[in-house]
Amino acid sequence: MHRLLSNALLTLALICGQLACSSPLKAQDVKITYPATKTVDQIDEFHGTQVADPYRWLEDDVRVSKESAAWVEAQNVVTFDYLKAIPQRETIRQRMTELWNYEKIGAPFRRGGRYYFSRNDGLQNQNVLWMQETLQSEPTVLLDPNSWSTD
Repeated sequence: MHRLLSNALLTLALICGQLACSSPLKAQDVKITYPATKTVDQIDEFHGTQVADPYRWLEDDVRVSKESAAWVEAQNVVTFDYLKAIPQRETIRQRMTELWNYEKIGAPFRRGGRYYFSRNDGLQNQNVLWMQETLQSEPTVLLDPNSWSTD
């Protein structure tokens, strides 16, 4: 979730930077060709109301569904090709990194006689959950989601 939010913020910053640092863009100046997205006949009934859900297949886990994974990959190609074309992208990325690179420590809380808090060194994708037996003991890592996956 944190990575998604970070990517969304970076994308927004890149677009704003592009708009601020260049001549005004017109809709006809930006040519993006999106891959076709199939629709399916999926209708659910909720409390007597039929609700169409033609994109339900996109809810399938990309780790399981090759079709959903291919759709995501095709969309990423379009998106990243567009973002790579922004001349100020690297400058914006560097500035966003500078702004985001500071240690963040969450408010501690006590559960079951132990103390817990989250910590992020600044550029980690996810906060790490730490635990302490007492307020004087050294904290130890309880959960580090950053070690679960490279993305």
